[in-house]
Amino acid sequence: MTPASQGGRLPDRATALAILAALVCAAPVFAVAWIAVTGETGDYLAHLARTRLPVYLVNSALVAAIAAGGAGLIGTVLGWLVARTEFPGRALFSWVLILPLAVPAYVAAYAWLDLSQAGGPLHAATAGLFPTVRGAWGAGLMFALVLYPYVYLLARDTFTGQSADAYNAARTLGAGPFSAFARTSLPMARPALAAGLALVMMESLADYGTVSYLGAPTLSIGLVRAWSGAGSLVDAARLSLILVAVALIVFGLERAQRSRARSHAASGRHRPAPRFHLSRTQGLAAALACLVPLALGLIVPLARLGWLALNEQPAPNLLPASWHSLTLAAISAVLAAGLGLSTAYALRGRTFIATVSARAAGLGYAVPGAVAAVGVIAILSGTQALIDPAWESLTGEVFPVLLTGGAAALIFAYLSRFAAAAIGPSEAALARVTPALDGAARTLGATRGETVRRVHWPLIAAGVTSAGLLVFVEVLKELPATMILRPFNYDTLAIIAHNYASDERLGEAALPSLLIPLVALLPMIFVARYLSRARSSSGQV
Repeated sequence: MTPASQGGRLPDRATALAILAALVCAAPVFAVAWIAVTGETGDYLAHLARTRLPVYLVNSALVAAIAAGGAGLIGTVLGWLVARTEFPGRALFSWVLILPLAVPAYVAAYAWLDLSQAGGPLHAATAGLFPTVRGAWGAGLMFALVLYPYVYLLARDTFTGQSADAYNAARTLGAGPFSAFARTSLPMARPALAAGLALVMMESLADYGTVSYLGAPTLSIGLVRAWSGAGSLVDAARLSLILVAVALIVFGLERAQRSRARSHAASGRHRPAPRFHLSRTQGLAAALACLVPLALGLIVPLARLGWLALNEQPAPNLLPASWHSLTLAAISAVLAAGLGLSTAYALRGRTFIATVSARAAGLGYAVPGAVAAVGVIAILSGTQALIDPAWESLTGEVFPVLLTGGAAALIFAYLSRFAAAAIGPSEAALARVTPALDGAARTLGATRGETVRRVHWPLIAAGVTSAGLLVFVEVLKELPATMILRPFNYDTLAIIAHNYASDERLGEAALPSLLIPLVALLPMIFVARYLSRARSSSGQV
């Protein structure tokens, strides 16, 4: 008997909150579409189409392709090494390799451009042979170095969980270890790798700070300029639709790839593929292969920014900005974890409305931050237009402007983007709670609330916490939505870092840039260790 059929109060509340999560995530997207379709046509977009739009499209395609190619190569190789081989430090690398996700791509870009530009340490040390990290290729490289964990996590778990049958058959037919991997393991891992690459491409297309700083204008740049420069919500909404369409195409292709690629074990028994021991030289090479992307994406950028911060006075207003960043991230994380857990509970009932709500909530994660911000503006301005006449007729005064309502609009935008990210981990954690446990609790006379508190929560607490911490890290790093929606004189660490870096004052930008990944590292370490423990407990060692 499923929770939904037990008549308990929690599934009903969970379904209601799942519907709320769907509305929060999907409403900005539909608002953008409505404004784009019904808004008046101006000259700005036509002018943009004749001038800068082709550049935006080409740069977007280049950045996404380079990011996906680099992250795919790094993540696949590292995932295979950790899953299929034994070498010194493998257990440590298995979770440490996730940590570059704590570094925003724009923070890595600040450090690498400073290191590689004319007069920088790398430029001087290599007599100008080291290329300056700039343009579309530089932005794509930064995304590859900090986003490869998306591909690595999926590749590692897929290679670990694959059956040994096809691999052993290839070896029996004379294929070597690497040839057997290329012919059997890699094709079977293709759906998981496609999912990771889709996330990398969408994150790179959604970015504003990296491409702006490195001089690679993409669609996100055009969207922000349409709103902040031209002041046109309609044109910003229409550019947003292009980004949404690209997101839907990317994720549509990924789903099609997943549905076409199915693999089944030939028998009922599942034998995991063997992990073979590398020789001493091969083991050192494998450890070095793991260390290089970790150094390039995490250690080198943080070390460079730390050195710059030590040689510069701290930026003013750093304390209020830090408080704003932490409070916004914490509130968003708690709310997102609650919505994610409620949606996961609703999905346990396997009802149609719960499934539709979860799918609608997932739409928000495919939407860039700038698009979410434009959608929130559209919703708030539409609400303002509806409230103003009635309020004025009752009080004789104009209703307070919603667009300057403080942090509420920001949290709305953050939740619309990241609440979906909390559903998956919560659902995976809740899968540990079997119906037999519920039945045993009821047999012992526990109420539904006591069952959730005393039986479910100890089993799902780490997973739900992990979901909230993922949202916490994402909100800390978010830049374009914060730029568009923040109230006047309401700065965050990301805003201060971006403003100083844009003014070529990297010394002042160093400390706020450094604080973002340093604060995010502790949550990411928890998440990485939790994922490794969950993997071990499921038999994937």
